[in-house]
Amino acid sequence: MNMKLCIFDMGGVIIRNFHIAPKLLPFLGLETKTLQEYDPRLGASLALHSEGKITEDEFWNYYREITNKKIPQQQGSLLGRFFTPTLDRPTVTLVEKLKKKNFRVVCGTNVIDAHFKIHQQLHQYDIFDKVYPSHILGIAKPKLEFFHAICEAEQVNPEEAFFTDDMQANVDASIQAGLKGYLYVDAETLECQLKEFKLL
Repeated sequence: MNMKLCIFDMGGVIIRNFHIAPKLLPFLGLETKTLQEYDPRLGASLALHSEGKITEDEFWNYYREITNKKIPQQQGSLLGRFFTPTLDRPTVTLVEKLKKKNFRVVCGTNVIDAHFKIHQQLHQYDIFDKVYPSHILGIAKPKLEFFHAICEAEQVNPEEAFFTDDMQANVDASIQAGLKGYLYVDAETLECQLKEFKLL
């Protein structure tokens, strides 16, 4: 079957320097590598925020309740404070090549509101025909409904969609949902995968 749609993950595929934990956690006075590691309830709360089910203010309320810690004074989004994403040029070039061949290329991303706005301000979503962010869809990867929602919106059958992500769990879920899912390693590997489907 001919491929009609390419779905790209954002962080770790199109974007580098997107992890905030190495700077945010020391700023908060936490001596762990992730919020999940400190307390699984924090990871669960952040996941709810990424699906738009709670606001950032509500997330920090949960944080205070769970940790009994005060939050340093901050103007604007604290979750956005240390978010400094940069584009991976070789991968962006592949997106541009796909679009020149008239393939529709969209972004399917797990993202929180503050980071979504920063991507917009930096025009990092401009390379895509459309963006499907988890906090607006109300559902996040690796839930199968995430992939079904995008395919339905794009009016394509799952088997007509190519998907790439740097997290194996998301790739596995995409395959389970019927898409042609591939683990992103680097731009060179991705180019070979795209050529396999005669997309490039």
